[in-house]
Amino acid sequence: MEFISTENGLKIATVGLASEDGREISAEIDDKSLANECRSFLRYAGEYIEGGHPIRPGETLGYGYWITKLIEDDKGGLCFWEYGPDAVEYVPGISNTLRFWRDQHQVCQNASSLFCPPNAGQMVVISEGVFEGDDVQGIRYPSPKPMSGWWITTDRYDGNVSSLKTIHAYHLTGKRPDLAQFLALAFGYRFYSDNGEVRFDSKVLDDGNA
Repeated sequence: MEFISTENGLKIATVGLASEDGREISAEIDDKSLANECRSFLRYAGEYIEGGHPIRPGETLGYGYWITKLIEDDKGGLCFWEYGPDAVEYVPGISNTLRFWRDQHQVCQNASSLFCPPNAGQMVVISEGVFEGDDVQGIRYPSPKPMSGWWITTDRYDGNVSSLKTIHAYHLTGKRPDLAQFLALAFGYRFYSDNGEVRFDSKVLDDGNA
């Protein structure tokens, strides 16, 4: 399987994909700096298809934190779209998917954390001030699905648990895209948005398993 780039390098397609119906797959990006990530995504999808798992038009494929869907265009081609930021509908291209993948991997690598992204439909606990853009502290506790384990609070939080809200992760990253980079950190990690500090705290694991 190889790749070709078209449309000034903003569309990448497979060549020689051994798909069930003989069709190739493609994806569009909005920035050439995402080209390598796009090829990695298409290789992942292509190897999944060649491994006996055909993806048909209208079916979805998760990639790390975000979700993509295979769409048939008006010329019979197959291209990947992604969830829009508000997770209401799918939109052309996969740039946000790739940015989440790239940035979350970088944060995990820098922090020596496993890459453990929740899916966008899992739940996050937030305090007042998060949606308003305040600096936050995030802590990820061991939690069963549908919880992601993330508790994200600001200085407005006074310890009153009843004031907290439980929301879908996609609502968080739709309002605070700057926080998306931290969400793939493993259980037991903390982060601070004001200075970008990330650290592991074994007490978080103890609290989560209590």
